[in-house]
Amino acid sequence: MKVKILKSFSDKENKCIQHEGKEIEMADERAEQIMSAHPELIEVLEDSRPEFPKHIGGGMYQLSNNEKIKGKDAALKAEEELKAKE
Repeated sequence: MKVKILKSFSDKENKCIQHEGKEIEMADERAEQIMSAHPELIEVLEDSRPEFPKHIGGGMYQLSNNEKIKGKDAALKAEEELKAKE
């Protein structure tokens, strides 16, 4: 996913320094780790947010409200219902 670095930091996992103001591609898992531990460091850019439902493995799908549902058809239906409520 594409992220913007809001504050420079040492990215020990990738063995580099991420500099403030840069827009970079980052693995979804890594971006989620950073966001959960230090949300002030990066911002996920809107145009790179995944489409929902997002396949997360093992037949499970994540909806836009972070709910997890088993089965693609059930997840598509549930996501349509969420969008209809907006």
